Amino acid sequence: MFTSILRIIKFAFQDFFRNFWLSIVTLTILILALFTVNLLIIFNSITKNAIASIESKININLYFKPDISEEQVANVQQYIQNMSQVEEVHYLSKDQALQNFKEKHKDDQKILDSLQEIDKNPLGASLIVIAKKTSDYPIILENLKNTQFNNMIESKDFDDHQLVIERITGITQKVSKGVIIIAAIFALISLLIIFNAIRIAIYTHRDEIMAMKLIGATDWFVETPFLLQGIIFAFISVIATIIIVYPLLGFIQPYLKILMENNFNIIYYFNSQFILIFGLEFLGAMILNLFSSFIAVKRYVRV
Repeated sequence: MFTSILRIIKFAFQDFFRNFWLSIVTLTILILALFTVNLLIIFNSITKNAIASIESKININLYFKPDISEEQVANVQQYIQNMSQVEEVHYLSKDQALQNFKEKHKDDQKILDSLQEIDKNPLGASLIVIAKKTSDYPIILENLKNTQFNNMIESKDFDDHQLVIERITGITQKVSKGVIIIAAIFALISLLIIFNAIRIAIYTHRDEIMAMKLIGATDWFVETPFLLQGIIFAFISVIATIIIVYPLLGFIQPYLKILMENNFNIIYYFNSQFILIFGLEFLGAMILNLFSSFIAVKRYVRV
């Protein structure tokens, strides 16, 4: 049994090198298909983190009138915190607001002089509201508008990034569809090329196949080397894709470090998902190749 397996592996590699240039073409198409899949993964992971970075900046700042007491602000904070849409509410006191204002305008002497002339804190306390979802912010604002607390609030600062997020999502979906179509085209081409490669390999070995059948070789022994070629193609194409993808990730990462404020590391992402990403790619390529090889074998291995 072990000897038969070794012979099957030997025959599979012999066929691979015997039709070397056809094997190279087959591998090239498979690598292109897998590379486009990895481009899709890279693009989606970057856009998801870009959206997460934008969403992390979204909040509502509620600035209270200077004469509103801390107790009243605490009541508003409690009311907001009880809303099902709210994740967190942070309190900023009048004194802290004044200190932050001075720090922000420390280089503007005119403003600092004006504060001294007023001789009192002109700023009120504020609340920073963080919602569970970006779509919850309009609901929170509407709820506040319809309460008695609305008269205590001097102004509301809500920087809505939803339009930016929608545009990024729209671009991502369009690019993803395009990449999926390209990957599907390469997959179809590789399916046809592998079918043709196995057909040629069978034709090349037609005399050997006939001789093996005449001396009692089983169908399993005759057909398995051709099926194994499909697995070899899948394995080599995944290894080659890894060799190509990681230098690309290394090229992209410095630019992401500049653009992404959340320190997203695309190399770390691929390392953490290595088995899942490339394992599934190998499984997909193997199934595709075995399917094509199986059809070719059942159609052309006839004695």
